[in-house]
Amino acid sequence: MAQEKRKFKKKTVKAGKDLDVSTVGAFKAKLTKSVKQGIVDLVLDMKGVERIDSMGLGLVIAAQHSMAAAGGKLSLKNVPENLFQLFRIMHLDMIFEIQGFGKESL
Repeated sequence: MAQEKRKFKKKTVKAGKDLDVSTVGAFKAKLTKSVKQGIVDLVLDMKGVERIDSMGLGLVIAAQHSMAAAGGKLSLKNVPENLFQLFRIMHLDMIFEIQGFGKESL
């Protein structure tokens, strides 16, 4: 009996300008759809994000947990300097793979 190979699926999702209470619902739907599509490597492109509140931060953390539970991973890229500093202060840089950050990524 032949084993079925799991295809490696990667997807990048743009976060938008703000990750806050007003945008978290629509963004959660995008992330949920990606997980249901079998994406195992989800990249969250943070380029242009100016603001993140507790709801947005909670969503990013929950997305990381969902991806891990599904056997995948979530990574962040193009994280603006101010958000990278927030992640660093909260020790979230130890949880997330951050591919690019700082002024050079803006």
